[in-house]
Amino acid sequence: MATRPPSIDLQKVLSGAARLEVKLLNAGVEALQVYINQAARFSSLAAETLQEVQDNKATLSATARKLSDFGRQSTQAYADLAQRLSASYYDEFDRLAHSREKAASPPAAASGPAPAAHRPRTRRAAAKA
Repeated sequence: MATRPPSIDLQKVLSGAARLEVKLLNAGVEALQVYINQAARFSSLAAETLQEVQDNKATLSATARKLSDFGRQSTQAYADLAQRLSASYYDEFDRLAHSREKAASPPAAASGPAPAAHRPRTRRAAAKA
């Protein structure tokens, strides 16, 4: 007897793709917000430093310390952004993989869910294990 290939729910596929696209758009907006905030902070720092130079209150060590602190904070802001966005991205893929897994698997027997060794895993889930 020939087995029939599993059917694909096109509505679920399209809604999953749309959900991923919205997350991507939100990630772009969040990245732009971080960039604009960092540019505004740098602009303020530059204006403050210029004013100190004009008032003969600036020292090389104080200016270098301010720029170094800004660079450290800016690097941390972008690292946090990358971590948040990658976690969100892979969480969405995990969600899509698990929903696909549920749809593809036959109804669970009385013994419970399939053992973890038999379930397909995403790269992120495999890395955590």
